Amino acid sequence: MSVLALHKQLQRKGVSVNLKSLYRLAGSQPLQKIDARIVKPICLVLDVDLSELIQLEKPQVTLLKLDPVTQSRISALLDKNNQGTITKRERSELERLVEKAEKISLHNARALVEYRGQRAENSRRQSRKESEATVLA
Repeated sequence: MSVLALHKQLQRKGVSVNLKSLYRLAGSQPLQKIDARIVKPICLVLDVDLSELIQLEKPQVTLLKLDPVTQSRISALLDKNNQGTITKRERSELERLVEKAEKISLHNARALVEYRGQRAENSRRQSRKESEATVLA
């Protein structure tokens, strides 16, 4: 069914939907959000289940995290530091562990920026393809 035909059927059922919104839903670009008020009527008109209409994808990015033991040790050392009872050796350990946590945070931030950049590039590429297809049609 074409987007225009879907739009007409939704109007016949008394559902007011922005045509641009339907085109965005029909496109192959990943969606950041959808209007839940129009999903049910679309599913009813198309006679499909929500899982057939929307596919959720796990982001293809690997994020690192501290193991629970290290996390717990950092918390304990920070508590001792706040209480003023930390030793020189413990302070050195805390600094080393905090540096490790900072490296993990930096890695994750870079990975997320790269992932978002790739998604944006894929979206731009898809938009160009769709524009070219519209011009050629």
